[in-house]
Amino acid sequence: MVRVLLVLGFAGVLAFGQTQLVLYSSGLALVEETRRLTVSEEGVLELSGFPEGTLWETLTVGGLETLRLSPASPEPWSLKRLLGQEVTVQTRTTVFRGILREVLAEGLVLETREGVVLLRDYEWLRGPRYAPASSAQALLAYRSPEPGVKELRFRYLTWGLSWKIVYEALFQSDVLQVLGKAVIQNDTGVEFSGAALTLIAGEVRAPAKDVAVRALAAFPEAPPTETFEYYRYDLPGSWDLAPGVAVLPLMRGAFPATKFYRFDGAAVAVWIRFTPTDQILPAGELRAYAEGIFVGASSLPSLPKGKSAELPVGYAFDLTGTRAQVKRERMGENLFRDTWRVLLRSTKAEETEVEVIESLSGYWQILTSTLPYEVLDAQRVRFVVPVAPGGETSLEYTVEWRY
Repeated sequence: MVRVLLVLGFAGVLAFGQTQLVLYSSGLALVEETRRLTVSEEGVLELSGFPEGTLWETLTVGGLETLRLSPASPEPWSLKRLLGQEVTVQTRTTVFRGILREVLAEGLVLETREGVVLLRDYEWLRGPRYAPASSAQALLAYRSPEPGVKELRFRYLTWGLSWKIVYEALFQSDVLQVLGKAVIQNDTGVEFSGAALTLIAGEVRAPAKDVAVRALAAFPEAPPTETFEYYRYDLPGSWDLAPGVAVLPLMRGAFPATKFYRFDGAAVAVWIRFTPTDQILPAGELRAYAEGIFVGASSLPSLPKGKSAELPVGYAFDLTGTRAQVKRERMGENLFRDTWRVLLRSTKAEETEVEVIESLSGYWQILTSTLPYEVLDAQRVRFVVPVAPGGETSLEYTVEWRY
């Protein structure tokens, strides 16, 4: 375990081959590192030295064509590793020599020249030279147009790297002097030397931790075909699927998208809106990247061609909001009149628009509002609230409703 204190504030240009770490307070990290490896035109690389919490389905390798990635499950050494080899076994009275065929709870099954013997009790066993178990964490099948020694760039998400900020404050007269420090926690089991650090201040929606991937294969793509009321993907070639989950890429596309902010009474969230104009997208988790870092994950519903999706990916660091009930009047039996106020504040350098979503109860009617609104459905309305740079905007409305 490595625990380091660093003063917040990292900048500069990456040196060639330098490791890049993007850390999130949740314990998630985006790692980019270069490894110098010898490759042939086609082969298998044994990958080791990666963090224990590596999300293997996120791994990409620059400089190679990835054919298949199979995370390994190293097993501790046992007598079963001698199966099929010649061994010598000493019992209390006799020495046996033969091929070890089975290691059972009731004893060893040895094939000797005289036949098969079951040795229930023995004093010692001697076999071939000890061969330690492989330290490989994953096996990468690849193709390379240029064999030889290459600088390969690995990029992946991992758990086990986190950070938080702490402050030392000195109050003198009417001045508070504050020193902020970043506390970085490395629980990956791996040492990163000479790495460039990026610390993300803010909350992102992290991917699930319980992914049980056993194999990751690369393209070719498999376009969907319509079958009955569904879509199917027919993958070209043949595949070996080991026990567990297999991840196989299916499609790629580029769709128009926008980033926007939304407030529903809790925190100002960051959303992405996009439209798959020419493809269908099955439901699944979407992991978003922007400007070289991971910015959040969200659940994507099934989308037919041309239908837009709105996905929350995190929360705005420099936009805040509050919602408060200003007044309530009882106008009659089961009839109420409420006045609500929403206050939005910004420390951004540019003007920002925030969508405010208000949920309304019962049968309702908005009587007055300081800003126009749009009815989304029977229980929700949307206001678009402009917020000036470094300023605040107040939205107030009165709604009459009954059960």
